[in-house]
Amino acid sequence: MNQTRFATLGLWSLSLAYFSMGTASIAVVGLIHAMAASLAVSKPAIAGLVTVFALTFAVTAPLLQVATGRLPRRTLLLAGLHTMAIGCLATAWAPSYEWMIAARVLTALGACAVGPVASSLGAGLVQPERQGHALAVVFSGMTFATVFGLPMATWLGGLFGWRWTFVSLAALIAAIAFTIQWLVSDRRPAPAVTLGSFLQVFRHGATAWAVAMAGCYMAAQFSLYALVSPFLQERFGVSTDQLSLAFLLAGLASVIGNLMAGRFGDRLGAARTLAGTVIGLAGAFLLVLVLPARDWVGIAAFAGWSMIGMAFYAPQQKRLVGLAPDLRNLLLAMNSSALYIGMSLGAAASSHAYRTAGAWSLPLVGVGFLALALCAFALSRRAELRNARAALSA
Repeated sequence: MNQTRFATLGLWSLSLAYFSMGTASIAVVGLIHAMAASLAVSKPAIAGLVTVFALTFAVTAPLLQVATGRLPRRTLLLAGLHTMAIGCLATAWAPSYEWMIAARVLTALGACAVGPVASSLGAGLVQPERQGHALAVVFSGMTFATVFGLPMATWLGGLFGWRWTFVSLAALIAAIAFTIQWLVSDRRPAPAVTLGSFLQVFRHGATAWAVAMAGCYMAAQFSLYALVSPFLQERFGVSTDQLSLAFLLAGLASVIGNLMAGRFGDRLGAARTLAGTVIGLAGAFLLVLVLPARDWVGIAAFAGWSMIGMAFYAPQQKRLVGLAPDLRNLLLAMNSSALYIGMSLGAAASSHAYRTAGAWSLPLVGVGFLALALCAFALSRRAELRNARAALSA
């Protein structure tokens, strides 16, 4: 097997790692009714398990890079996958809600060693000029988790029960770990990350503002996505029966947008692609306000802004890797943390706006966060260019 093909298979195995992480994090959404009845708790309590996962990930992902020292990234990724598999088994066997919370925390701790590390390994499998495409392939696993992972978990739950769904997910994760062990041979030690490395990130204005941009961008997306069902119904008259089609088309559009972004990031550069994505999504949100109120228009608009929105993540990761290659593990972990924090912030902002001003206000909330993202990007670019000029004059 030639080296290029082996690297490609390695990238797709890392994409499967992202798929398993994404599916493990959101599977409870499709199993909420059965889990609530089985554990004798409310549905909001089960929904809160997603928040438990997100907050654990956001806090722990950067700290894990310090705790694991110079452990090879491949070793850390495999340990994370095995921890996730154990967490899924603990979820399946949880006798009470309290045990369930502990199981979700354990799963999230494993995920901290999967997402950022898979991206870092993927970037190292190819030449620098192909990193954008490589990161898009790896991150596509997250979009596939939304398109296929969540429906698969829901379907399995209906057939065999929610507990067996998590057992099946644990088996899938173990199989993915075996595949990565075979296809990814990078055993190089990771660059040392210390608590002082956090200070380096914040002293380096380009990286600090780039991470802040990620949080603002995710907040913008979730300002609309968190309540997209009532928004489509009230703004465009999309029926309940049409929502599943809307989510399917939006998910497929997200996959396309992610893969296209990798190509554009390599050809145009990460910075230009990021600027175009932020401006494009802001335009899409504003356009939503003036489109005719027809169901097919709403479904098409959802697919359109999903495709544009997903074009952010691969170029963002590529730019972070380029800004500070020696700190890429920490930066990718901090980027993931910022995304989860932005997710929570955007959902909270949209809930408040929906209660006080109605569904029409949600795109405006998103545009507000995108304006903040664009400001953070401008500050990051200014610091990046200033550092480049200083390096040339030194």
